Order: sequence, then C-alpha cells, then structure tokens
Amino acid sequence: MDLHAATLYEAIADEQPDALALAHGDVRRTWREFDDRAARLAAGFVAAGLTVGSRIAIDLYNSNEFLEAFFAALKVRCLPVAINYRYLDDELWYLLDNCRAEAVLYHASMAERVRRVVPRLDTIRLLVEVDTASDEPRHEAVAPYEELLAANDPAPRIERSIDDQMLAYTGGTTGLPKGVQARVGPAGAFLQSIAGLTLGFPGQPPDDVVVARRLLREIASVPVGIPASPMMHSTAMAMLAVPILAMGGAVVTLAGRSFDAHELVDTIELRRATNVSVVGDAIARPLLYALDERAAAGRPVDTSSLRGMCSAGVQFSGEVKERLVEHVRGLVIVDACGSTDGAWYGTNYTRYGDRGYTSRFQLAPGVVLLDEHDEVIAPGSDQVGLLASPSANQDGYLGDPVKSAETWRDIDGQRYVMPGDYGRLHNDGTFTLVGRGSATINSGGEKIYPEEVEEVIKELAGIDDCLVLGLPDERWMQRVVALAQRAANHDVTEADVIGHTHARLAAYKSPKQVVFVDAIPRFPNGKPDYAAGQELARTYAQRSIITLH
Repeated sequence: MDLHAATLYEAIADEQPDALALAHGDVRRTWREFDDRAARLAAGFVAAGLTVGSRIAIDLYNSNEFLEAFFAALKVRCLPVAINYRYLDDELWYLLDNCRAEAVLYHASMAERVRRVVPRLDTIRLLVEVDTASDEPRHEAVAPYEELLAANDPAPRIERSIDDQMLAYTGGTTGLPKGVQARVGPAGAFLQSIAGLTLGFPGQPPDDVVVARRLLREIASVPVGIPASPMMHSTAMAMLAVPILAMGGAVVTLAGRSFDAHELVDTIELRRATNVSVVGDAIARPLLYALDERAAAGRPVDTSSLRGMCSAGVQFSGEVKERLVEHVRGLVIVDACGSTDGAWYGTNYTRYGDRGYTSRFQLAPGVVLLDEHDEVIAPGSDQVGLLASPSANQDGYLGDPVKSAETWRDIDGQRYVMPGDYGRLHNDGTFTLVGRGSATINSGGEKIYPEEVEEVIKELAGIDDCLVLGLPDERWMQRVVALAQRAANHDVTEADVIGHTHARLAAYKSPKQVVFVDAIPRFPNGKPDYAAGQELARTYAQRSIITLH
C-alpha cells in the first residue's frame, strides 16, 4: 500500500489509541496523544501562515517533541528539517537561510542563540520554544510549545501524496552542509530494506505495511526502539524511529542530553527494548564497556528483549561487533554503508558466532564501482573505484544545480548517486570501503584512504578510537598523521602504532606521527570533525617524526 507516513500514523492511532507511542524519561504518550498533539501543532503551523512545502526547522534534542514536530510537519505537507543542535550562530544562520525556514522549533536552552540569529533572516513566521520555564521572561514573538498546542484545535486530516518533499542536510564534515531533496515515498518502503530486517519478522518481511504490522502483533513482537544516536541525523530516523512507528511500535528517547552508556543499558532493561540505533564505535564501544562492567560486577544487564542494532555512515569495528553479540546472543547487528545523499552501497550483518567485519559489506542490488572513465570495475581486480548507487527518490541538492549534476548522473540509462565514496570489489560480491575521495591524502603521489589506515590502527590492543589526517609536507605534499585515543589502563606508544601499521600496510600508508588525545573530535552523528582534528594535529606538528625503514 502506497501510504504517506502521516496517513499511516493516523491510521495506527485510530487502530490502537491506548498503545504506547513515545516515552522520554517519565513522560509517556499513547498513540492517541501522539496524533492529537501533532495535529494541534500542525494547526499552529497553518495559523502562522505555513503552507504546503514550507520548511520547518527542528532544533531539538532527542525527545517526544522532536517526533511530534516531525509528524505535525508531515500532516500539513510541510518539510521537517532537522538541525544540528550543536551549531553556533553562523552555522545555524547558514542552515536556516539555506532552507528558507519559515518556522523554528527549538529547546529553551538554545533560546539566546536562536534569537540572535532570527533577525538576520527574512522568512521566519513562527518560533516555538520547548521546555520554557514558567518564570522566564518571554519574547513576544515566541510561542511556548505547550501553550501553542493548547491554543489550537487538532488540524483536520487531509489527502497527501507520497511525492511530497523531504529535506535532509548532509553532515558537512568536509564542507558546508548540503540539503538533499527527496520525496517522502510510501511509508512501507523500509520493509524490504535493511531497516525491515531487524524488526523481528520470522523470515523476509511482507511488502505491505499493514500486513507487516498485523503479523508483528500476532507474534507478540511489537517493536520498542531506542535511538541512542541523535535523531537530527538520518540513521536514528530512517533506520529506527520511522520504521518502528510505522509498525505501531514505541520510540523511547534517553533523558540525558549527552550520551551515557549506563543510561542506555538501564533503559534497554527497563523498557524491554527490541531495537537500538548507534553510530559505530562512538556509541557501540562505550555500550560494550558498560555491559562488561555490569557483568564483572555481578549485575549483568537483561538484554534478552534486544534483537536489532543498526548503524550507518561511521566506522564500526568488527571486534566490537563480535563482543556485543557475545553479550546479546539473539542480537543482529546491521551495519549499513551509505550516505545522507541517498546512497545505499551495502550492508554487513553480524550474529552470534559470525566473524565481525569493520569496513567490508555485501554489495546492495544495482550498486557498481566505476573507474575514472565511468567503466564498471570487475570483481577481484583489486582496483579502487567510485561507488555508484541507483537513485530514484532524490531530486538533488537544494539550490546547487552544479554539485547536483556532479553527484547524480545517468550512466547507460541508469541514474546513480555518487557522493564520492570509494571501495575495492572482491570476488565474493563483497566490497571494502576505502574512504571518501574528499578526505583522501596525497603523499608523494600516492593516494591514501584514511579509513583503511584507521581500521588497522583500531585493531591494535589498547586503542579505542583514531582519526587519520594529512598535514602539509614540503617533501611529500602531505604526510600521514594519526590522532589516537588510548583505552583505559593502556600505555600504547607512538612506536607501537607506527610499527603495527607498518607491518600491515604499505610503508607510505603508515603514519609518520601519532598524537595521543583524550577523545577523538567527532560530531554528534559520530562522524569525524576534520577541522578540529587538523587543528589538534597542527598543534603537534613540530614534534620529531618517527620513521621506520
């Protein structure tokens, strides 16, 4: 059935009004309340003059209100635009200006930042503040969230199209964020994708969303999902929140604003969670350590309800996967390789007893690797090629036709999206992701893909995380520098790291310097903050360089 997501959610609310839909701390919302509150917020949008296609910025932490705002925007055919809540003034202004936002929903802790930025914009019609303290002075242009809901009757239900627009921004790790324009598509599209395979179906999920939801109810397997990663990024929404809600399940958000692995394991146990989203090692490794600590203390976490863990877009170490499924024997870890631009290159599944792979994936249907002449690379050639994923649902980058034409191209009658990721294709139909072209290091004319080096370094006992960068070098153009984060109670040295990589990789790929840091700089989505990393590396650039011959 080609149902729009908002139309499907409304049908679920009618079908199971008293079932749990959302939970955040002690605040629980039934499906009746979820639908009612979203409809009242939607009415507030319309009353402020928003129409079909208006952009609504959601600058919120993971919360019930985040999903209510998402649902409300879809109800009246507006575009929900998730904002990185860590953005400062100029970054926030850029995104709001770029998407021509007409409404901004933000948490009260961000109020001063939003109010400094809004006068620089000429499109804003409505400001909505979540968690406004009753004794705080109020700006006359700001509507407190709960008061806005109370002031409006629920918006009437309307006809919608699966061709309604969506807008998601890339992480901007190597440049300014770009708005990816896409269509909503049918609400059940995820069923035959990676998300559908972790929801507890006995076999391949049905392709009808209503049939699929009925099947889960019949086997008492209604999902409960925890987005441990921020919902402002696509992994938590596309791979967890949206499919969980489409199956009539419940989304439970963590109360803390910063990730706490112990809060996560406690919530898994308390809420009997079936699914959790992570962002690779950035969340999975602390989660593993929390499980280890609880087990060592004689208080193991009851994770028997947990059956699916999803991650995408960030390196997820094979060793961490193996140790997680040791703790949770019924768990399936789904590590997806793709991008916000709409590319899905492949997937890696890890179950108990499987070998865990770090950057090796089963190629997704229709994906090819291309050489510099746009010729398809044959499996097993050991040649690195540009990953190209079939694209049918994206309409390019907002306001950037030149970059859109570079990224979405027609080759032999097929439209592909090619954000710039490179891989090496193997004989068995799998491929190894070697990195993003824009992050490639050029040392003495040799191309070095940082992710390949990072994967090797992270295999070394005593290393929790690392980031490989290129610094300017008079002789080589760029030299390889590794930022490394030691595990607790380990004293790995620079020589250990360099010697380990030198033994596993060609000499030119080995780091010439290793800088040990307390934490690798990463964005909330787990992706590396290259600018901060470069600054850290430059700080230590004058140190002597270790060279192995």
